[in-house]
Amino acid sequence: MQTNKTIPTICSILTMLSLAGSAFAQGNDFFSGGSQAAPTGGTPIDRPPGVAAAEQQALKAGNTDLTSDEKRMQRKYKANMRSASDLVAKAEKMIKDGEKRNDKKTIKKGMVLKQIAEKNVNQLKENNPLPDGK
Repeated sequence: MQTNKTIPTICSILTMLSLAGSAFAQGNDFFSGGSQAAPTGGTPIDRPPGVAAAEQQALKAGNTDLTSDEKRMQRKYKANMRSASDLVAKAEKMIKDGEKRNDKKTIKKGMVLKQIAEKNVNQLKENNPLPDGK
């Protein structure tokens, strides 16, 4: 007979503990929308337009500390620019060699290669990650 009384008692104790636990969990605002602190930068909606423009200029002017990811992207950009420039030079050489030998096939290949390489150079210049625009 004692098991009949212990099961409801255990259930009531567990219920009270679960309710008491939720009262103590109110200090963590990670998931609740209670008191949200604005991020330090804020969103562009939170800040006036002049402040956002001033922050961008300050970042461009005094940006001497680059992250490793920014440095990696700059190295990658320089390597891609060098490769595209070398490809343009190779294509021009192919065109000249084709003209000397009267080889229309080589001239055509050189022209296609040059168009592709110049397109790559222009795309790289548009998406330049370097701060000084080199």
